[in-house]
Amino acid sequence: MNFFTKIWQSVVILSLFLAPLVCAKITIYMCGDSTMQDWWESAYPKQGMGQDFHFFFNSSEVEVYNAGRGGTTSQTFYEGHWLVDFVKKGVTYPAISGLIKNGDYVFIMFGANDNGYKTGEANFRRSIGGMVTEARAKGANPILLTPIRRSNFTNSDSVYESYHEYPIFMRKVADSLNVPLIDLDTLSRNYLLTKGEYYSHHYVNMFIDEGEYSTSDVQTDNQHLQQMGANAMGRIVTEQLRIHSDATAKKLANYLVPMYQVDVKVSPEGSDSATTASAYYPQGMTVTLKTTPKAGKTFVGWFDGNGNKVSGNAVTQITSDKMYSFVMGNKSTQFTAVYANGSPVKYTGSGAALTTFPTNVPGCGGPCNTGSTSGPSEEVVTHYDIKGFFDAYAPDEGDGSSMNNHENYSGEGFFDFLNQKNSAASFQMVFPAAGRSTMAIRYSFVSANDRMVNVYLDHDYYVSFKSTGSWDKWDTAYVDIDLLNGENTLQFISMSDDGGPNIDGFGFTTPGVLRKMPDGELVKGAGEPEIPELVGSLGESLRGVQLRGDVLSIEGSDQALVSVYDMTGRLVAQRHVQNAANLSLSTMVKSAGLYRVWVKQGSARYSATWAKVK
Repeated sequence: MNFFTKIWQSVVILSLFLAPLVCAKITIYMCGDSTMQDWWESAYPKQGMGQDFHFFFNSSEVEVYNAGRGGTTSQTFYEGHWLVDFVKKGVTYPAISGLIKNGDYVFIMFGANDNGYKTGEANFRRSIGGMVTEARAKGANPILLTPIRRSNFTNSDSVYESYHEYPIFMRKVADSLNVPLIDLDTLSRNYLLTKGEYYSHHYVNMFIDEGEYSTSDVQTDNQHLQQMGANAMGRIVTEQLRIHSDATAKKLANYLVPMYQVDVKVSPEGSDSATTASAYYPQGMTVTLKTTPKAGKTFVGWFDGNGNKVSGNAVTQITSDKMYSFVMGNKSTQFTAVYANGSPVKYTGSGAALTTFPTNVPGCGGPCNTGSTSGPSEEVVTHYDIKGFFDAYAPDEGDGSSMNNHENYSGEGFFDFLNQKNSAASFQMVFPAAGRSTMAIRYSFVSANDRMVNVYLDHDYYVSFKSTGSWDKWDTAYVDIDLLNGENTLQFISMSDDGGPNIDGFGFTTPGVLRKMPDGELVKGAGEPEIPELVGSLGESLRGVQLRGDVLSIEGSDQALVSVYDMTGRLVAQRHVQNAANLSLSTMVKSAGLYRVWVKQGSARYSATWAKVK
């Protein structure tokens, strides 16, 4: 073998080792909650910000792995998805920490559920810090994102800080660990204010009107994103990458694909209450156009830049004639929402891709890295109006036992899980409509450690149960979930080796929920039928009665009768109160939990609310 042959063979062998390194793709791991995750097709138009995020990047160089999981907090994601494998319906999803490699990116966005489940600053910083530190140890690049603001408008110039201090905690972690930050809390707030309340609700969030989609009934959800909103938030993130002060974050912008403008016109101008805003999209992303007519205005149809009326939809779930969807091509274009007496606007552009991009959203003035740090001015006490309560004593299927060997349960008894991870209890439920609901779960257990349960309804919702201190003492945990229209299986799946807590029952704020028994019988939730009918609306009925914590304040000079019912509708306590008084409900009931409180004054005045008693 001559000298040149040896050199050639060495080059070939070296190239075999170098090729994987040269051609290795970067993976962006998206870690977050339901505002990040991939949603199933039947939930359309609901989408997470990470669902279409891959379209923004060159697929030969970058992959996007959306690991978002609905219902997770920073802590439950870190402990249940980042550190360990996750099993769902027999499918194993590897721990994120075991997947990341040198050169990858990890986007971390939490805070929405942390606020609701009260993770606390110490646990939040520990969990976010753990993901940052462990990603860096693998040579990956973490980027932190504050949560997307709910479109909870207090007036035209203000969107309420629903997640309170958690965006602040995320900024603190970014500062203390020197991690690149994209402040979506501030950016999304400014975007929502720019678009206004109606557009934000009906074009960004899940305020869905009747007849828009075959997969979605009427909804009023100001937290979750529909497709237009999810892609708008993703677009804002890429804009921040282009101008980020951190070189590692800005490097990702090198992998962004060409973007094409879609200009949207209305003719005659002013015929609409709202119409999809002009924006840009990458090739392959689905674009949805929508217009909302003003009263008395007749919509004719959508027309392209050549003046042709368009028909057909890339999204088959769309049923409204005021909407049109298509897959973005490789040219900028234009569409007109034409109303009566209007005409299509001719497109005069070149179709070229964009060369410049926004550097902020109005009111931001540059890369947003700060935001308001104010929290709520006073403690907010939430009262849950649970419409019905279902006994958990006998699930349709269960890894455990139906028991009644402890005191103070309601109904026939409670369900006791096997002391092992993934032990489960299933209930067949029938929901009257899709939409957001708060679920109350009455439970009991004794342990030094919390017990995590996945409340699974075609989607994961994690609930951390704290010890009640006695097997005879019951408390109530809450979780916000998305109901699906019709018959669905509700599961409680233990996430700890000790199993789950004893579950006495559960209820929903949504009325009309039914349980389908194994023999096919449909059963209403207990509670409402056994309690006298409300007089007036809830707000009107509470005049003169205030509830703060578990202390009931009653105004007026008449004697008041206070009646307390448990979640099954059983009267558990009753007391006559002379004149005005402050009454601690904990002196009337001996078990913690959720109770229906009725106040009657004189012969005709009724008040009612739900109270959580510790």
